[in-house]
Amino acid sequence: MKIGINALFLQNPTNGSGQYLLHLLHALAEVDRQNEYVLLGAKPVGAGLAPALVSSKFSSSLEEREGGRRGQGQALPLQVSFPYQVSSVPAFAQRNENVEKLVWEQLTGPAAARKAGVDLFHVPYFAPPLYARTPIIVTIHDVIPFRLPAYRAGAKVVAYMRLVARAAQKATLVITVSQHAKQDIMDVLHIPAERIRVIYEAAGEEYIPTDAETVARVRERYGVGEQYIFYLGGLDLRKNVLQLVRAFAHLCTQLHNPNVQLLISGDPAKQAGPFFPDPRPVAEELGVADRVIYRFVEDEDKSAMYSGASLFVFPSLYEGFGLPPLEAMSCGAAVVCSNRTSLPEVVGDAALSVDPNDTPALAEAMRHVLIERSLQDDLRRRSLQRAAQFSWHKAAMETLAAYEEAYVRRRK
Repeated sequence: MKIGINALFLQNPTNGSGQYLLHLLHALAEVDRQNEYVLLGAKPVGAGLAPALVSSKFSSSLEEREGGRRGQGQALPLQVSFPYQVSSVPAFAQRNENVEKLVWEQLTGPAAARKAGVDLFHVPYFAPPLYARTPIIVTIHDVIPFRLPAYRAGAKVVAYMRLVARAAQKATLVITVSQHAKQDIMDVLHIPAERIRVIYEAAGEEYIPTDAETVARVRERYGVGEQYIFYLGGLDLRKNVLQLVRAFAHLCTQLHNPNVQLLISGDPAKQAGPFFPDPRPVAEELGVADRVIYRFVEDEDKSAMYSGASLFVFPSLYEGFGLPPLEAMSCGAAVVCSNRTSLPEVVGDAALSVDPNDTPALAEAMRHVLIERSLQDDLRRRSLQRAAQFSWHKAAMETLAAYEEAYVRRRK
């Protein structure tokens, strides 16, 4: 088979869809020596992508497609596994980022796939083309805009979601990342179960327990003491960060330990509005503002901060998969996690799972882990065991099986 992959999110390699694409490509290059792959994008691979691609350990060179030019927005000879082809959208569409993305997804991308002569076209995020002559596989990580009204604000977003929903209904196969997401897709998009394949994600290979010396050095750089509760995963509405601050304040009244801090990865000053509720006034009102630290944790420091945390807390209300708690588990962290949506599938019995809207219950779970060293040690041990059950190698093998199934389906 010749397999085309929509590589749009190589332009955004640090977000969720970009990380999924990078890890999947890396793993496919390791497990599949028979099929031919081609990455299709609307823009050359820019200079800003070099670190992300190189760190993903791709193995053969990416040819420059723009006359050998280099620099911002230009193609670079990066170490990647598969050839990359640029098919620019028409000039009129380049004036607006959203229009450019839509035209690529619905017109230029499918045309590039046909021109490349691929046997199937994988769109690794929720935006398959409505009309395509090539068999389509689409990865739908979640259907959050259909489930949570705040995530589909505006007529343009509603129209776009209707378009991609109709397109997904016509796809040959749908890949999703949890059984919960599968059920959501069946309920919301009315796609039958026999056309949906659940393939779990995994933490990256870089997420491993970090030695104490490195942890201490990284902690000092972030201004964090030895006892800290860690949260990473975004500050938007469904992440429930205000509730975490309330539970932390409740915990502080019970614990009587002035050294315990809450580290929240992110900067609320940079994200304003109802979609990103600011936790700082809540912390101030409840008297814990001096014990809550807001610092964006860089990728290279995540393993150390996961490893050094007294516990990692993830109170999200809705996830398609929920990668941060799995990353934390891969680093041997003790985890307290929401019991909503897909998260029980991810953490299993290796975390304390609680109702994320129950402030006392969330605070009590955190208190148990902090004061019971045997529980904390047991959770750390179970975390490593649980995380080992997920791997990108397995995900790639199952994705390859989906490719083969889609190819056979369309040939019938």
